[in-house]
Amino acid sequence: MSIEKNLVTGNLRMEDIINLDESKAMSLFRNRFKRYKKLVEEIGDEAAFEKIMEKYPEQQKALMGTFIDNNTLAIGFKKASPLLGLMGFVMEIVDVSQNGTDAALEIQRVCPVLSISKEYGFDNPCRVFCEMEQEATRRAFPNMKASILSKQAEGNCVCVFKYERSTNKVVGITKSKNLINRMIELFSIVPSFIEIGIKMLKMHLIKLK
Repeated sequence: MSIEKNLVTGNLRMEDIINLDESKAMSLFRNRFKRYKKLVEEIGDEAAFEKIMEKYPEQQKALMGTFIDNNTLAIGFKKASPLLGLMGFVMEIVDVSQNGTDAALEIQRVCPVLSISKEYGFDNPCRVFCEMEQEATRRAFPNMKASILSKQAEGNCVCVFKYERSTNKVVGITKSKNLINRMIELFSIVPSFIEIGIKMLKMHLIKLK
């Protein structure tokens, strides 16, 4: 079975990951569009979505779980980012954990499937890729929330995905570290305060003339 077939159907093998590159990934993306379009024509959109989803959660649990089962979401996603980089994605991870919630934002600067979606009659690729990815995550990890906050396909400058799950311990910065960080941040912007003061003084002097 080819890597494209493996990745589309969820039968992912380690050798597929090792041999993955941007060219193979683009072939995978095109095959996903082709298969989804054909299924929609045969059985309709909802049934097509569920057909491709059959093994997706299982694959998601194996792949994503490898990175996040023993890490915070942010740390796990950062460790997984090189894999997505091989597929042409350019991403940043922001840890937004607080108050007993482990949470992270995944910011995608480059969407490699956006440019080819229209070739297959799709206005945007979100239904075939990102929405399916989010649903697979929710099914693979029932205690996790996954949502799309921003889409390049809708004219936004980046795609933003939010993931969060409850945790038994408070994940994030302690109060003491938070206080130290605030002091450092305030100290770092002292020059800006001085610049603001000078500008306000100049504006005041101009008004007096």
